Amino acid sequence: MLRITVMGRRMLKLLWIPVIALLVGLAFLLGLSFGLGKSNASFVNEVVPVLSMLGGWVSGIGALAAVITTLWLADKQRREDVENVRVSVRSAIADTGEGGWFIAVNMTSDGKRPVKVISLSVHSPFAKKYIQFTQFWWGSDSLPVSMSYGDSASLHLPPGTDQQIAAFVRDHCHGRVKGLRFVVRTTLREFEGAIHKNLLTLSS
Repeated sequence: MLRITVMGRRMLKLLWIPVIALLVGLAFLLGLSFGLGKSNASFVNEVVPVLSMLGGWVSGIGALAAVITTLWLADKQRREDVENVRVSVRSAIADTGEGGWFIAVNMTSDGKRPVKVISLSVHSPFAKKYIQFTQFWWGSDSLPVSMSYGDSASLHLPPGTDQQIAAFVRDHCHGRVKGLRFVVRTTLREFEGAIHKNLLTLSS
């Protein structure tokens, strides 16, 4: 799906101004030519200078369009040339004999820049505090973890973490699960993954 950015829409609006001015000028020239059609000398004296001026306008519009296109392409490249991490959250069960469901936070790098994930935490819009994870469970990648385009990593939280998060919601979020999210922090940015309320009852 083609996405037009705010800057792109502004550039399109700016481009319409000289185009409308050109159309108005052509309409004026057409009316002038009909009005002076009976007098060849008057047509030459009146219309030729207008045509010359119009040529300058067309040239200016072309230059403006080229500048706008260059700026738009530069802005598009700047927005795309960044790191990006897709975060997905799901429950899983390990076949280790120890049993127990656990929460897995999966991360995939799909930006043009390599990323280095340095932390995982739980945040809520209703709490000033947050949970910072430092220990992970069997089969988990360890932090920090570096990823290039297309690389994936998974952080496995120990069984019982769902109860820890539920207690956090109860004690610090006024019992509100809405907006609860994992925050994956890299050296430059933060990326989020929503926490469904069902993940808070894995140990039930």
